[in-house]
Amino acid sequence: MNAEESLDQESPNYLLDSNIVSELIKPDAKFCIVQKIAEHNSDCAICATSWHELLYGEVKLQDGAQKSFLRNFINELPGDFKILSYTKKAAEIHAEIRVKIERMGKPAPFADSMIAAVALANRMILVTGNTKHFAAIQKASGLQVENWLE
Repeated sequence: MNAEESLDQESPNYLLDSNIVSELIKPDAKFCIVQKIAEHNSDCAICATSWHELLYGEVKLQDGAQKSFLRNFINELPGDFKILSYTKKAAEIHAEIRVKIERMGKPAPFADSMIAAVALANRMILVTGNTKHFAAIQKASGLQVENWLE
């Protein structure tokens, strides 16, 4: 096992899906999310795919208060959560997942299966409010999913 694939003792247990992180940006963020993240803060991470989705949203916005708020949020986020890369191991898992779910007749969106592969490669629980998006992936891979929006 190489250094990229090894897990250290301080590896986070929860990989936050983009919709969970996005909840924190909302002026009326659901208290259950804020509470769970506060409770598990040091045990949470996001992946580069979710990081991209946040950056894409910020770049896409017109200049103004909303864009400024999102930019500030993005600038603070790396201090709050570790950002995990899409590694060689994640790519291998991702390819296997995509083939399995395609054979099941239930292809998943590319970004969702990529996020799931990062969670699986790092032996993490994926936290999402979009459990339906990950149902076929769970069935094909044993991905552990928690919905903190419930």
